[in-house]
Amino acid sequence: MVKGMYGTENEIFLSLPCILKVQGLTSVINQKLKDDQVTQLKKSADILWDTQKDLKDL
Repeated sequence: MVKGMYGTENEIFLSLPCILKVQGLTSVINQKLKDDQVTQLKKSADILWDTQKDLKDL
């Protein structure tokens, strides 16, 4: 879940680089993104949130 990362405000799951061990996911690698990359990431998260929130009502 990326809520709070890169300015995202909603509970959304995105594919981000992470560290996996035998115990499972141990941490997400916090990359330095350029401003335009952050804008694109937020746009993707918003699009997914708009779809996801509609599914909650089904």
